[in-house]
Amino acid sequence: MIKCPFCQAEQVENTIYCGECGHYLLGEDDKRRTEHYDRDEIHVNLDPPTQPKIILPLDLAGPIVIQLTIVSNQRELLMTLDKRLLLGRIDPALNVFPDVDLTHDGPPAKSVSRRHATISRQNEKVVVEDLGSVNGTYLNSQRLDPYVPNTLSDGDILQLGKLRIEVKIRKR
Repeated sequence: MIKCPFCQAEQVENTIYCGECGHYLLGEDDKRRTEHYDRDEIHVNLDPPTQPKIILPLDLAGPIVIQLTIVSNQRELLMTLDKRLLLGRIDPALNVFPDVDLTHDGPPAKSVSRRHATISRQNEKVVVEDLGSVNGTYLNSQRLDPYVPNTLSDGDILQLGKLRIEVKIRKR
């Protein structure tokens, strides 16, 4: 058993949060934490668009496929967008198993929260929503407000913390 340093309640070994007061029990040296970066440090990775983006109309009625390319290692993920996709890092201890697991996508992935963002359909459009992540979600260099859906278009650059992702949207 371990004691919560805040409220002194006894907890089972390896408990992450105190059941009484909610205090984080693993300490500052826990390697599973999301690395926190200053907003200016994250913005260094952002390249402002050099030309205005041309958005071609895409009929999104019916099934669509989304392709995510992780820029740091060029890993490509191709999936049918038939449900809300959770993007983040896996953490079995917290029962977090994202649909798009970015845990092993290099050093920038450490800036991605466990439950970082979602991509889903809303009627005839695709949206991305930040889930109150530690280091923020950026869409084409613009930081998104948490819990506000933003339209995601073919060719957009999505950035979760320091991890950049190229987005392609196609009809299936």
